[in-house]
Amino acid sequence: MVPFRVLVRLKVFQLAGVAGLAIPINSFLGEGEVTGVQVLLAGLLVVGSGVASTTLWFFSQRYVGELAALPPAAPGGAERLRFSVLDFWGNRQEHVVRAADVIPPFEGLERGAAKELAGQGRPSMLLLLTGEGIL
Repeated sequence: MVPFRVLVRLKVFQLAGVAGLAIPINSFLGEGEVTGVQVLLAGLLVVGSGVASTTLWFFSQRYVGELAALPPAAPGGAERLRFSVLDFWGNRQEHVVRAADVIPPFEGLERGAAKELAGQGRPSMLLLLTGEGIL
């Protein structure tokens, strides 16, 4: 989770891309005109920074750094799971859900097919969640 957190926090450097607007603005204020190339490059810089930042935010919300099983909150209560994800700025957020809201990835598969999929050595597995207020 640490390398991904560093990557998410590095998007602050994308502000330098937005700061690239200072060049055409400075040219306009100093000389009274801006070339079309400067406007185009500044626009592409801003759009690229926005797309990169949005992409990092999208994936950081879906990257689970830690999954923990929690005991029921009350005796006889539902078992719970805690998912740790990253917010926009790379800070850890905890989401607690009922274990019943997690759909097993191999649900509905025959034993042989599930064993074959599990044996492929995938480093990650997708979990589907149901219910309200989940991730």
